[in-house]
Amino acid sequence: MRLAALICCASFLFAPVRLSAEPIIITHGFGETRIQDTPQRIVSVGYHEQDFLYALGIAPVGVHEWFGARSYATWSWAEDARAALGAKPDVQRGFEIDLEWVWQQKPDLIVATFAPLDQRTYDRLSQIAPVVGPPLGYEAWTAPWQAEMQLIAQATGRQDQGDAVTAKVEQELADLAAAYPQLSGTEVAVAYVSGTELIGYSSGDGSNRLMAALGMKIPAEYDGLAAGSGNFSVSLERLDLFEKDVALWLSDEAGRALIEGLPAYRASALSKNVRSVWADAEEIGAMSFQTPLSISWVAGRLMPRLAKAVGNHGGNQGNSPKAPSSD
Repeated sequence: MRLAALICCASFLFAPVRLSAEPIIITHGFGETRIQDTPQRIVSVGYHEQDFLYALGIAPVGVHEWFGARSYATWSWAEDARAALGAKPDVQRGFEIDLEWVWQQKPDLIVATFAPLDQRTYDRLSQIAPVVGPPLGYEAWTAPWQAEMQLIAQATGRQDQGDAVTAKVEQELADLAAAYPQLSGTEVAVAYVSGTELIGYSSGDGSNRLMAALGMKIPAEYDGLAAGSGNFSVSLERLDLFEKDVALWLSDEAGRALIEGLPAYRASALSKNVRSVWADAEEIGAMSFQTPLSISWVAGRLMPRLAKAVGNHGGNQGNSPKAPSSD
């Protein structure tokens, strides 16, 4: 059956049951959405929104896998929360949103705060069910996780729970920063190895927001290099851009071998003073996801290693200017 025909009859076949008298009205990057009843069947079409739902105690009926091929598109940091809810969502694979798959889930709310969404796709999704688009006022993929949590919690009628989750995570990060004062003001370079290219990130990227929340400094030149796109790509010859107080490498084993085999790297202070921290596959996933469930988990794993690397060259650079806040 063609998708157009499916959408035309969706409102008749799967009309939601009215559970509340007052509608919820939210504003997001694609406009305003009215949610008449408390959602019962929620589908996440973005790449990490399942974590937000699990953190709120909500079991989605469908989720969109980003990468990693984990069961139910759920990584280790979120597995306990998923299992506690008994959630066994159907999983859509592939980069683009599969509209027919969404319709088949019979949703009464579609969450798309971190999704490959354009106006046409948003309009078509809205014919199926109310849609929560990305937070208003941010470029694509750059909204802070707190803004996503606020929208999702409001749309699902769980604002108090959302505020509590946000406060808990922010306190956990503050406690970690206090536990490693030697990292305060330390200039950190987060780099992803992609083939023979090195990718760095602006201060507005989620990984660098996390580093800033933990008291570290983002290289000032990165915002200019990213030029508003969120990240920048350079050849291996520009390894010098990542030679900071400490470097956090997001790389598989092949990428690590490539970097460590470069004469320029072997001659650098990063190598000589052991100032590199290499994330494993699960940590790379968590740094990409940047959700209420992944953030504290990955920060707790990385902070001791970052502190050790900083200690390898005589402490932090606390007198250097602080980077602007990325929040």
